[in-house]
Amino acid sequence: MSQTNLNEGKIEESLNSQLARFDNLDSKIAKEFKITVLPEQQMDPYRYMDQSFKEKYEVLLERFETFAEKLKEECKIDEISDPTSLTQNEVITVGRIWCDSEGKLNPESVLLETLPYFGGNWIKLSLNELLTFSLFPGQILGVQGSNKIFNVYDMNKILEAEFIVTKIFEMPLLPMYRTPTNEIIDHNKNLNGKPLSIVIATGPYTLETGFEYEPLRELIKKMAQEKPDILILMGPFVDEDHPMIQNGEVSNTPGELFKKFITLPLAAFIKSSPKTKIIMIPSTKDICHEYLSFPQPPLDKAGLPKEVTCLCNPVQFRVNEILFAVSNVDLLFHLSRDETERVPGGTDRMSRMVHHILTQRHLYPLFPPAIGEVNMDLKHSLSLELKNTPDILILPSKLKYFAKIVDRVVCINPGYLCKSHASGTYAKMTIHPLSQKLVQGTDTENLVYQRTRVDIIKI
Repeated sequence: MSQTNLNEGKIEESLNSQLARFDNLDSKIAKEFKITVLPEQQMDPYRYMDQSFKEKYEVLLERFETFAEKLKEECKIDEISDPTSLTQNEVITVGRIWCDSEGKLNPESVLLETLPYFGGNWIKLSLNELLTFSLFPGQILGVQGSNKIFNVYDMNKILEAEFIVTKIFEMPLLPMYRTPTNEIIDHNKNLNGKPLSIVIATGPYTLETGFEYEPLRELIKKMAQEKPDILILMGPFVDEDHPMIQNGEVSNTPGELFKKFITLPLAAFIKSSPKTKIIMIPSTKDICHEYLSFPQPPLDKAGLPKEVTCLCNPVQFRVNEILFAVSNVDLLFHLSRDETERVPGGTDRMSRMVHHILTQRHLYPLFPPAIGEVNMDLKHSLSLELKNTPDILILPSKLKYFAKIVDRVVCINPGYLCKSHASGTYAKMTIHPLSQKLVQGTDTENLVYQRTRVDIIKI
């Protein structure tokens, strides 16, 4: 670890750096806060690999039809037309994006799946008239344009039907949760006017060169000093991709590894920092967890300290008034890999990916899911639907860490605590109380993006 410790504690990136950071002295002041999981978000164990083709189709169809109806209503579209019918004038339709081959989506391979009452057929989209677009497989959207060719023969060559797109309609954002004013006042009072400190770390937690979990030990040591209010730990805790596991060089069982390197250190940490609440969220790469499908039920709490809260993956929960959404699969990488775009001088790639998640109102809108990486259980995909636009969206990824504001949402990729042979990064949030001047009326906008500082820190 000596070579990787040269930049230990270095702040790699900050969001809202003008705001004060959490001070260790704040941990000595009595604070009360509440962690509440949203309804339908705490998943019970289920039988995985138990979904028929019909069941998968019905889930996809229900989301397609429901989302299309909402898009029509919220975009104020008077009539949805069949894009496969010949038209002289422009019409508007709603559909789902597919790729016409097994390769990566590109501007020449974009298909639109029509709604079932138009036959559920596919038609090629021509994007040449658009100055800008960003599309991915599984995306549900509205398009305006015309179809002037219908599989006709011209000089012994088939002219493929295509819908010439001149405008794209995307779903507006869900409303953000507004908190009853009396609750905001109570929360501020219970925090004694002090900020909340939340630390977020994502596995792997041990280097590929060994199985000693040095970066996790360093993190826990630092947390014992800082004593944050909440420590969010996301898997993998025992990573299926670790070379020593892949090569069969580990004699301990996954359960024994989890107990030795996760459970016991956390129990010791809780004794030194009893006020810190710990949230644990699994990964689909966790071999210490029975469920490798997605969504995942919580980790088994047996053996873990009672102070630990185990949540499912993905999950939406509140800390006081603040709404969190967390998806612990590499959705950012999967989306950015499968996206096709024309964005001259436009937004950066990660902001586009986050915007897609928010406007699709879904914590894994890509379909088909990443082959070999996400085993999607569609029967239990209700937990992927966003209930509101979250205040804070946490999306761990192998892509470069970041903290940014997108559509008034604080979006965080904390990075991985370990990257191959080197230690990585974690995120530290300082969320200040809402100013009393802004608390008015019967309910109040949370404005979390204005009062939250995020630091990405080298371990």
